[in-house]
Amino acid sequence: MSNPFDLDAYYELMKTLVDIPIQAEWEAVIKMHLATAAKMAAIIEAAPVDPNSLELASVFHPGGA
Repeated sequence: MSNPFDLDAYYELMKTLVDIPIQAEWEAVIKMHLATAAKMAAIIEAAPVDPNSLELASVFHPGGA
């Protein structure tokens, strides 16, 4: 990642934006999952992929349109 991930700031921002009740005892587990997601994202971002070699998935159109 080019910028360090600020777990606490991200958690507070998402808690505000999502606006759902989060019990205090859930906070540690939620932050654990966010930290895991950040580690997974860092692995993907570090993968050497030529941006010109990507093939995008087709768009689904119901009814075959």
